[in-house]
Amino acid sequence: MLSTSDNDLLTQVGPGTPMGDYMREFWMPVLRSAAVEPGGDPVSARVLGTDIVVYRGADGSLGCVDEKCPHRRASLGLAHNNGTTISCLYHGWQFDTSGRCVDVPTEPAGRRAEFAARVRVNRHATAEAGGMIWVHLGDPDNPPPLPDFEFNHLPEGHVVPMVGITPVNWLQCLEGLVDTVHVGQLHQAWLPATTSQLGDVAVESAPRYEIVDAPYGLRGCADRTRAGGDHYVRVTEYIAPFWSFIPHGPKEDRVSMGIIPIDDTHTMQWYIWYDHNEPLHEGTDLAGQFELLLETPDDFTSSLRGKPRWGQDRKAMGGDHFTGLRNIVLEDVALQESQGTIMDRTREHLGSSDQFVTRTRRLLIRAAKQHQTSGEVFPATDTPLRDVRAMAIDIADGEDWRTATS
Repeated sequence: MLSTSDNDLLTQVGPGTPMGDYMREFWMPVLRSAAVEPGGDPVSARVLGTDIVVYRGADGSLGCVDEKCPHRRASLGLAHNNGTTISCLYHGWQFDTSGRCVDVPTEPAGRRAEFAARVRVNRHATAEAGGMIWVHLGDPDNPPPLPDFEFNHLPEGHVVPMVGITPVNWLQCLEGLVDTVHVGQLHQAWLPATTSQLGDVAVESAPRYEIVDAPYGLRGCADRTRAGGDHYVRVTEYIAPFWSFIPHGPKEDRVSMGIIPIDDTHTMQWYIWYDHNEPLHEGTDLAGQFELLLETPDDFTSSLRGKPRWGQDRKAMGGDHFTGLRNIVLEDVALQESQGTIMDRTREHLGSSDQFVTRTRRLLIRAAKQHQTSGEVFPATDTPLRDVRAMAIDIADGEDWRTATS
């Protein structure tokens, strides 16, 4: 269990908090690229407790500014997109993508330019990669490079992002990703789809764990022994502070997950489905898992809202389905939300299978405190990430999994 102070440090992400200030050193995806149209409506978003508006000029260029107009604090999410600027509806004040006020129609003509020059709205650096719009809340004139993930370099058709909005704290979503032992329990109804790979270890519920440090975070190996003595190992990657890579069967399509805090009580869960060899297509395990989510890719959790027990079919339980929930990802969402808005970690009881969770917590506490005292950022924002991939393979008894997966 955690102390109250450590739980607060890990879960509070607003401006001025140790964790929130640490996270502001990193780029974060906030919207799908397809959600923001050239010359179209500004789109409001919120990240790390900061309300922002993202819009495109008529030429497709991106702008991102604080959501509140600096005049009378009206929402710029309601603004007109003029093609190169946006105009606040309340009094018509116009702002360009640099945050400059370029026109104040409510001021006398003779002093408009002088008055406008004294007004700005905070802007934020934006970038586009992997079918997502990324925002950096630090110095907009000197942002770090975008994270060098493989999916950020793939052509259209090879990568499809989707995001779900969950009304819970970010940490319990992240812990659900690095907690790999729950696969054989919570997700057991979906394991038959991969039994050709898993075979006699498909539902092994207590694998042996080893967690090692990596330049970007942590690597965790879950080792399951097959009947013949060989070992089936699954290696999960954690890239601090937001990202996890989890192995998914023998196909070439993969998935990476990003857990981006909206504020202390709401979270964006990004699933990036990609294939580095060919365009994504139907017929893979991941394609089947994501079919439902892609019906509402800007909030795939919306299908659960307002439903008792998150839409669970109790009649299906005990028959051909363990959870009665209709999607493997939504199983995770339901359990994360059931933990409460901000999980109280002072009352938990952990076991040996929680090693990855506890190591992740310690890493994050250390990183936030180091940033608070010295300004140090872990991992360095230029850390090579292009070759980071989760992996699931068979190894011989006595073979070192680190060598086998190198």
